Amino acid sequence: MRIWNCTIMIVLLGAAAAFCQGPNRDRGEGMYQVESSNTQGAGNSWLTMRAIGFLWASTPDSSSRPGMFPFFEVSSETGIYDFASVQVASRLLSYPWHHWPQFGNVSAAAKFTLPDNKELRFRGYGLDLKYTYNATENFASLGGYRVGGTGFTAEGYITQGSVFQFKFIHDMDFISKVSWLPLKAGINAGMRIPLNKEPDPKSRYFLNQYLFDAGISYVGLGFDVFAEYSLEAFNNFTGPIKIIGLGADTMPRRVMEVSFLENPMYATLGGRIRYNNGMELYLCVPFLLSQNVGSAMTSADNKLWNDSTQAFADEKARGINSAFDPWFAKWKIVAELKFPIKYRQTGSEMMRNFLLLKGTPRAKKFDLDEQLKKNGAQSDSLATGEKEKKNRLDEINKRREQIEKSE
Repeated sequence: MRIWNCTIMIVLLGAAAAFCQGPNRDRGEGMYQVESSNTQGAGNSWLTMRAIGFLWASTPDSSSRPGMFPFFEVSSETGIYDFASVQVASRLLSYPWHHWPQFGNVSAAAKFTLPDNKELRFRGYGLDLKYTYNATENFASLGGYRVGGTGFTAEGYITQGSVFQFKFIHDMDFISKVSWLPLKAGINAGMRIPLNKEPDPKSRYFLNQYLFDAGISYVGLGFDVFAEYSLEAFNNFTGPIKIIGLGADTMPRRVMEVSFLENPMYATLGGRIRYNNGMELYLCVPFLLSQNVGSAMTSADNKLWNDSTQAFADEKARGINSAFDPWFAKWKIVAELKFPIKYRQTGSEMMRNFLLLKGTPRAKKFDLDEQLKKNGAQSDSLATGEKEKKNRLDEINKRREQIEKSE
């Protein structure tokens, strides 16, 4: 039975290669934050150039103006064997400071999966490991709450210096079970851990973050569309977490409180267009889902903090002395151009192309020669029928004349 399955697979792959190759596909591509469990094919290498822009919408009573911040990122991913790939990436342009752009970060990552991704598989499992060094020193922060390059940016919470991150990956590829259903669904869960030491032992500033991403994607022959949810949470699943600032001789420590709904969380809609030579054009738009809990960073709430002993009494009783709200970027625009540097089509993506081509309705072709031949055959058939009818009529008349003579 196994021999027959292998034989059928070889025949199908041969048919796909012989008749319709379809586009060159990146086996390891995911969505936006959702990583795929698949890795690159052995020796395959892809280059990605990404541009990110967002509007940091100010609160109505804030003096800060909304700003559009353009970023530029570049990355390259290469397959090692059939179960691993490595990636290097960098944010070349980060937050501007005094009208000058800053260098952002550099990162190195490795992704591992089970060796069964040579073929289409329904369930995939993977592990993604990533090291990032963030070189950004200055940025406009939420409420000015940052120390150097550590604090709350428009995109969320970042830590200057070294950061380690890992994600466990699980996804499902439905086309492997139902050939007419080209859907993928994925879930990632992991953690981001700053490797720097606290600058002040009494502060609580270099914080771990729990990462969760989930999404679903329609993976077509020439285009994909997807929707996903992403969350970067502090240890505040069961209750708010306190963020304690650095100490000073003349100023009290700032203490803020971040609730679960105030974690950076986004819903993202996007898609990509895929060309036969492997080049991809990609666009997605993340929308902010975070909601404020308790006091907000507004002039009205700041006045209440200072002038009223009754306002926000529950927060003050917990030692909070500064307001916080998720004043993150309300939306972003992410655009990518991706193309292969070195590529050899993998068996799984060749099979995907075959199944997608098989399910694509094809327009009925008009063959002029065949139509003329058909019309000619119909004409000959009509002519033959008329001739036979005339011959039968002549035969009837001839017999009638013979009968009349014999009488």
